[in-house]
Amino acid sequence: RALAASMQLLSALVLHHHSLAHEFVVKDGLQLVVSQRLLASELTRVEVLGAQARDGSPGGGAHVVVDALLMISQLSRLSKEYYPALVRMDLAPDLRALLSCEHAGVRAKACNAVGNLARHSSAFYEAIRHSSLLSALVPLCSDADSACRKFASFAVGNCAFHSDLLYPGLAPAVPRLLRLLDDDDEKTRANAAGAIGNLVRNSGELCAAMLEHGALQALHRLVDSRRPSPDADAGALARFVADSSVKIALFSLGNLAVHRECREELHASPRTLELCNALMGLCQRDDMIHKYAQRLLLKLNG
Repeated sequence: RALAASMQLLSALVLHHHSLAHEFVVKDGLQLVVSQRLLASELTRVEVLGAQARDGSPGGGAHVVVDALLMISQLSRLSKEYYPALVRMDLAPDLRALLSCEHAGVRAKACNAVGNLARHSSAFYEAIRHSSLLSALVPLCSDADSACRKFASFAVGNCAFHSDLLYPGLAPAVPRLLRLLDDDDEKTRANAAGAIGNLVRNSGELCAAMLEHGALQALHRLVDSRRPSPDADAGALARFVADSSVKIALFSLGNLAVHRECREELHASPRTLELCNALMGLCQRDDMIHKYAQRLLLKLNG
């Protein structure tokens, strides 16, 4: 009971008070997570007295693990200043095991932790590669749980952002990400679209896979299927302009267009040029959709 109560309190303090989060790290609070093995997958199968399940989250020992994951995510999200302390924890093996946990809430929080650890730099890329973590992460892009899909695609995107080191391990994610472009959740669609763009951001290593699986067509379809007709009311246009998945899909098309083989594929069909011109006519010049459509045209003509 003391462990469960302590973790719930510590988690709340780290999540909601930045100065206390800093103190937690400075005073070696992360050593508590290591010494007590609070990220051990075995703990998710233990009943802990006093660990009451929150709405939508597991109870028992899994609840304690979730609190530990929330702290790791928050610290890694707040600043890369905390990365050295987090690197010393050797988190990748435990995170890999938690990605296969039977509790969807634990899987989702583990995905989010991986994504945040890769947010600011590639500091964790080597550890991720050596732990074979990606073999557990990538399948979660197709998880039955919507939160898992959202955070898995977020993690894949960040694991691809800073360099192409992890591209070989991320390659199997391509068809899964493309299916997520049709997800009901806007944030999941946006994460998937961003991940696709990041997978060609640092090299053309995965361009062949993108073409094989129809990435260009899928991104085009995401944008075009949500484009309101010219006579649509102001509300429909406002919703379209605000849709983050549309904006990021356009940006990722621009990333793909940097590479010759993708650019040639886009040039082979007039649909992309027609879409860009239509979007620029539909949206105001200061709208991101207008800017990203213009960026794509410049890449195609570059």
